[in-house]
Amino acid sequence: MKRPATRRFYEEHTVSGWNDCIVVLMDLIGVKRRALDGDSGASALMRSFHGLVRREMARGLDALDHAYLWNDSVLLLAYVDDRSEAYKKAIHAADNLKRKVDATAPSYAVAVKGRTFPSSAGLDGTRVTVIKASSYAMANCFAIESEAKSKRLRKAWYIDMRIARKVREALAPEWIMVPLLPGGKHRRVYVHGGYLWAS
Repeated sequence: MKRPATRRFYEEHTVSGWNDCIVVLMDLIGVKRRALDGDSGASALMRSFHGLVRREMARGLDALDHAYLWNDSVLLLAYVDDRSEAYKKAIHAADNLKRKVDATAPSYAVAVKGRTFPSSAGLDGTRVTVIKASSYAMANCFAIESEAKSKRLRKAWYIDMRIARKVREALAPEWIMVPLLPGGKHRRVYVHGGYLWAS
């Protein structure tokens, strides 16, 4: 029986420490605009969002290894191996979280495959936190977000083709081509108007 993909497992079983991962950027829609308009409810909404993500991560979502929260966004990190099941569990967990987030405020999510920083990278002391998610994948999330905005898309999910190859539910008839790191090669990003699973 294979051990599930977890941070401890990868730290113990890889030499380089550069591990395959999925990074999901989830962002609340319209909160920045509300804050710029002086809406005091925007801060309360962000606090509620942070509390929701903390609770859901504490209760389960075991396929997601970490959540990085800031303002109206969360970056989810899931370590994966080469099994399709590892990818599916991570994306399904993120889809479940998105469903609960949307009950608080509408959101969109961008999922990209990457490789994490080694666990020892940048350990400069307790006053520094290194985001262990892939820097390329994180940058690619923002590149996809920017491309979607330039095309005036208002969709629920944007999923890197390298994830969709492993997760049948991530395939879609609609996609956009986005130049992604490293190298700026265009990659297909599948676009979904709703949740990936019925429940």
